[in-house]
Amino acid sequence: MLRINGLSVIAILIVVLIAVLLIIGCIGFTNDDPPEGIDVVEEVWSIILDDFVGSEALDDEALTEAAIRGLLESLEDPYTVYLDPEYAEISREELEGGITGIGAAITIRDNMLTVVMPLDSSPAEKAGIKSGDKILEVDGESTLEMSLVEAMLKIRGEEGTKVKLSVLHMDEETPVYIEIVREKIDVPSVYFEMIADDIAHISITSFTGRTDSEFEASLSDALEQGSSGIILDLRNNYGGLVDSAVNVVSEFVEEGIVVYAMDNEEARRDWSMTKGGIALDISLVVLTNANSASASEVVAGALQDYDRATLIGTTTYGKGSMQHVLYLSNGGALHVTFAKWYTPDGRQIHDKGIDPDIEVEVTSEDIENGRDPQLERAITFLTEGS
Repeated sequence: MLRINGLSVIAILIVVLIAVLLIIGCIGFTNDDPPEGIDVVEEVWSIILDDFVGSEALDDEALTEAAIRGLLESLEDPYTVYLDPEYAEISREELEGGITGIGAAITIRDNMLTVVMPLDSSPAEKAGIKSGDKILEVDGESTLEMSLVEAMLKIRGEEGTKVKLSVLHMDEETPVYIEIVREKIDVPSVYFEMIADDIAHISITSFTGRTDSEFEASLSDALEQGSSGIILDLRNNYGGLVDSAVNVVSEFVEEGIVVYAMDNEEARRDWSMTKGGIALDISLVVLTNANSASASEVVAGALQDYDRATLIGTTTYGKGSMQHVLYLSNGGALHVTFAKWYTPDGRQIHDKGIDPDIEVEVTSEDIENGRDPQLERAITFLTEGS
């Protein structure tokens, strides 16, 4: 009886999972036309539970999660991932603007987990983590087969707990082990300062639930202080909520669409400007680099298409796929790619990125000498007009 119940729970979860994928358009079938082979999956479970030596000790939850991960791995999409209940809660907190971890933005570059930027005064920075470092292991587990979401969430955890990283510093050949105590990272998503010639430098590090209010406050301050131009810095911004990206663009452009998405059946959804932008005419430069991804590429692409801003820097990352976050009955979550983003003029972002109008590289020598040629070029452009 226990075996039959175990089979029923697992089979039902698998069917439900596939049904979810079908509903959101990840697989080209409908619930009335299930994919061939689902009966074989149930058959395999039955054989395992009936014939496998030691089947009475099988863990239904572990088997279910293994089945889910196996299904998702077959899609060969690093952004479609399953998060168990613990990691799902951490992910939810991140989207709300709160993080418990080491305080470093990471990405996958050349198939390796790479540090984009440690936050100022964060545990990561204090431990010697630097931009460009490769994280090879998390608590003894190799990161080579991890998705970006899985790696991020494994590095995070409860405040006060430790995480041990194997780190390969830039220009080094031998990795080192670094143990870091996780802390509560209350990170603003927007930073603002007035710089040379009354130019406002506004950096957005990610698009979270708090970005809208923070950005509006910074932009209002800039205008009240008589800013002659704005540098919107999206470098090392790994993305976030598309609605926040739409609201940022809407401060600079009066009407039109910001971005649209196409699913696997070529059904289109548009995201349009919100009314009431307060910076429709001020001179604007956007800074981008290879670590500007996802929602930051939406902003850069839209402002470029409307000739509203000049982009300076390097080509963006090219992460132009869109994910649903679906919370499951077990407390876990499913991040599923269901569409690709396009700029208002129809340029595909995914795997292509957004090219700057003025290309400016930052060399290792620039970094060592504390120079920022991209920011310098933006200032020159706003002050001299070229």
